[in-house]
Parts: sequence; structure tokens; C-alpha cells
Amino acid sequence: MNKTININLANMFFHIDEDAYNTLQRYLNAIKRSFTDSQGRDEIITDIEARVAELFSERLKSDRQVVGMKEVQEVIDIMGQPEDYLVDDEIFEDGPKAGNTNATGTSGATRKLYRDYDNKAIAGVCAGLAQYFGVDSLWIRLLAIIIVFAGVGSPILVYFILWFIIPKATTTSEKLAMAGKPANISNIEQKIKEGLDDVQETLNDINFEQVGQKAKSGTSSFFDSIGHIIETFLKIFGKFFGVIFIITAASILISVLMSALGFSFFNFEVWEGRDFFYYEDLGVLNETSPWILALLALVAIGIPAIVLFILGMKILVKNSRSIGTPAKTILIVLWVAACIGIAYIASSAALHQNVEASLTEKVQLPISQNDTIKVRMVKNEDFNESFRRYDHSYKVEYDENGDVILYSQSVKLIVRATENENARININRKASGVSFQKAKQRAQGINYNYLFEDNTLKLNGYFLFDEDDKYNNQEVEVILYLPEGAIIYPDKSTKPFHYNSRRSGDILPNGSKTEGYHHQVVDDELQCLDCPPSETKKSKKRTTKKSDITINSEKVDINIKNKDNDVNVNVPKDSVSNNTNN
Repeated sequence: MNKTININLANMFFHIDEDAYNTLQRYLNAIKRSFTDSQGRDEIITDIEARVAELFSERLKSDRQVVGMKEVQEVIDIMGQPEDYLVDDEIFEDGPKAGNTNATGTSGATRKLYRDYDNKAIAGVCAGLAQYFGVDSLWIRLLAIIIVFAGVGSPILVYFILWFIIPKATTTSEKLAMAGKPANISNIEQKIKEGLDDVQETLNDINFEQVGQKAKSGTSSFFDSIGHIIETFLKIFGKFFGVIFIITAASILISVLMSALGFSFFNFEVWEGRDFFYYEDLGVLNETSPWILALLALVAIGIPAIVLFILGMKILVKNSRSIGTPAKTILIVLWVAACIGIAYIASSAALHQNVEASLTEKVQLPISQNDTIKVRMVKNEDFNESFRRYDHSYKVEYDENGDVILYSQSVKLIVRATENENARININRKASGVSFQKAKQRAQGINYNYLFEDNTLKLNGYFLFDEDDKYNNQEVEVILYLPEGAIIYPDKSTKPFHYNSRRSGDILPNGSKTEGYHHQVVDDELQCLDCPPSETKKSKKRTTKKSDITINSEKVDINIKNKDNDVNVNVPKDSVSNNTNN
């Protein structure tokens, strides 16, 4: 039975089978012999041993597991045989051997995201992203600067978060993985040689007289200090942020899931007996099944919540595993597809309300100067509801045969002055649609009535329209034009229908002293003829100014001041009798 030997590789202890140990020792000794005369030999061997230790750790399920021949052979296959990489300084001038890498220089390895601290400007985030995507770091930094100045989202906060969650590439194997290169003997050797060459070039070009000033004013030292402060702060509150992210993500996921399920299976007809989508002209929106709309909303909102949840787990749990590139790709594709679907449905609904059409009916009324016209609004007795105007609203009602009738109280009353001798009314029927013809046809379908008899104008406070026209901003606007000197008596029923803004040109005032009183058109305005005096006028008191009385040794001055005039009286003292009654 083979013995178990304890070995130390890169400060990591392993239990290894005796035969496996002998094979590993021969392998490492062969590597050392191949780098006998190489520059940076110790650094290369140290990094190779560290890489071997990493590979052993990945293959062991517990600390007590023994490393056998299988694990050693797998590591040797990954690292390569030392005789394949005999050191020749010229290979670092001509590039790596063609047989060891493919056209992209990656040997088919998967790139890993690290912060490239060797090429950092602040913390190496942009340089690491450039390595991951295989582009020059200059383009990533330019893009970051553009985003910062454009103010898109919170780019600075995002940078600090990436600074915190993306690990720094410290070992040679991590730096190789960042570039998508396998951590074998050849690549480790090349990476270290490149680093030594950079150091030598720096030493040759350095100006020692400016070292002190650059050390004091260099941005790198400044950002390093700031980085340590921020990193300490984030470590303190990192766990808190992770918990907040997880709780927020879980709340969003539960809410959107429950809403999607409820929206998919809920019967909207139980609400006031109407289907909100069926009777409204919303393009493909009212033709799309509720479960499809719910699914799109679930994907569009749920996937960002899942990403937030994963981010929180990564903050809380060290060395948490990634969900994998295929899963990431699927999530991105689903999210983009859901966003496109929502955008298409929303644009279709907006397009169907893009055009407005209006049809105007003008009718002359036998009302001239000094004539009185009474105006009242008529209520629908069949569809009893609070009698007032409801802008951009409708109800679904049923006639005696059970047929659907769309009913609306979006009726607006406006009173204006005219220079004509006789009064008139304009009945404006308005509607929207995907085109002018569709909107015009829908406006023609509005069923609105009025009646004028005995100098009384009876206006319906409602209108009807067919279910085939569907609702699309249908409304009725009644404009009453009155000539100079005409008198109008608005019934109290008109009060909820003529609350209009000044832009409408309505001369009928809004207030408690309007309905139930006679108003006459004077100079394009209405003057109330029988309104009670204002309470403010009754309570208004005439104010008086202070009066002065001055008495001196020679005379008496009396100065009386009021709103209308001032009275000054000078009386000699001798002419004033003094009568004191004790």
C-alpha cells in the first residue's frame, strides 16, 4: 500500500500519494532544470507552483482528500511538458510559439473578468473590461467619460460598485485568465518575462531627479489612497448593501409574480360590468391576451430583479459561483425580447390615439338683443348616475334588449359673446383614431341631442356611442354664442358642466353666484342683473384717519381728518369758556 506524504505548494498543504508525489517531484525538477539560465527563474517557478496548487484545490472535494496519480496527470496535461518550453530568449522577441495558441491567442480558453491593476488609471476597472472584451482600454475609458458627462444613470456609483465586486488580478494565472490565455508553463514564463522587461525599460527611462515630485503629485498615489478609503467603507457596509439588494429583489420578484398571475386569470368584467380593454381602441393592446401582457411585464421587470438578487448574493457570499455564460445569454435575450414586445404594444396603443377629428354642427337660435335664454342640462333617467361632467370617461350600459351601449358624460358647456345679431350654438363632436378618417367616422357615431323651445335650451348632459366604434377620447363640446345685450339664465344643473379654464374663452363665471341668476352680455362680458350684493361690500366700513386736538397758551387747534376732506379750526383761548362741573 502506498504511503501518504504531506507537501507544501505555495503555502498550501496537500496530502499526496507516494507514487503521485514522485511523479510531481520529477515534473517540477524538470521544470527547474529547463529554466536554469533564464531571467526571472525564481518568479517563474513560484508562479508555476502556485498554479499547480490552484489546480489541485479545484479537484479536491475536501481538505482530507489525497492527491493521486489521476490528479497529478491532469495537472501535467494542463501545464504542459517542460521539454516543450525550453527557454530561448529570442521567443520573447518574436512572440509565442505558433503551435501553442490559436489565431486569437487564447488557446480556446475562456476569459475571466478581473481588474487589470498593472494598466490602471484609477482602479483598473476599465482596463479589466477592455481585457475581457478584447479591445483597447482607451475605447472603454472614452466610453466611460462620455457616459459620465452625459449623465446617464449613476455612472460614478456604478464604477465604485464594479470596483468593489470585480476582484483584482494579482497572480500570474489570474492575469493570464483575464487575457483568455491558459495558465501553462509557456504563458506563465512569457508573462513574467514581459513584466521584467517592463521593469527594466522603466528603470532605463526613469529620471531620478523627478521621482520625488511625481511621488507627491502623481494621480496614481492619490487614487490609491482614495481607493483604500472607499474599499474600507464598502467592506464595512458591503454586507448591509447585500441584504438590501436581496430584500429589494425578492420584494420585486414576489410583487411582479403575484401581479402577473392575478392579471392573467382575473375576470375584468366583475368591475362595473365592463372589460377595460375590449371596449377601448388601443390597437394590439386590447387584442393581446392578458397572460401575454403579464408574461412580458414579468420578464421585463423580473430579470433585473434576478440580477439584483445575484449581485446581493455575491456581496454576501464569498466565492459564490456564477450562473454561467449560457444562462446569462438566455436572460439577456429574454429581457431584450420582452422590452421590444412592450415597446411595440405601447406604440400601437399610442398610434391609435395619434389623430383627433372634430365635427361641428351650427344652429341659429331666435335670441337677439334684450332677449332672455334659459339653459339647463338634461339627465338620463335610464342610466342614473351622479349628474356632473366626467372628462375622458365612459361606462358600459345595456338597453332593454340587453345590447351594449357605451355611455359618457364628457360634455362641456362654454358661453361666448358674438357680434352677430342672433344667438347660435355649435355642437362639436370630437374623437381620436389611428387616422383622420377613422377619427372622423368615430366622431360621427356620437349620439348627442338637445332641444330648444320657449326660449329654453335643454342640453343633454350625456351622449351615447356604438360599441363597434370603441372608446377613443370621445367628447362633446357645446358652445353658446350670445349677441350684445342678450340675457342668459343658467339653471343650477349647468354648474358641473361649465367649469372651464380661461383659455376656453368662456365668459360664464364659475362660482356660487352664477347659476339661478340673470346675466347680460355687455362689452363681451356677462354682468349679473339680480345677483345679491357681496357680503364683503356689506361689511366694508368707511375708514377715518386720526383727528388731532392741540391746546396751547394762546389758542386751541382742532384738526379733523376723514376720507372726504380735512377741517382745521383755530379758536383763541380767550373765546373758550371753561365750565367745570364737579
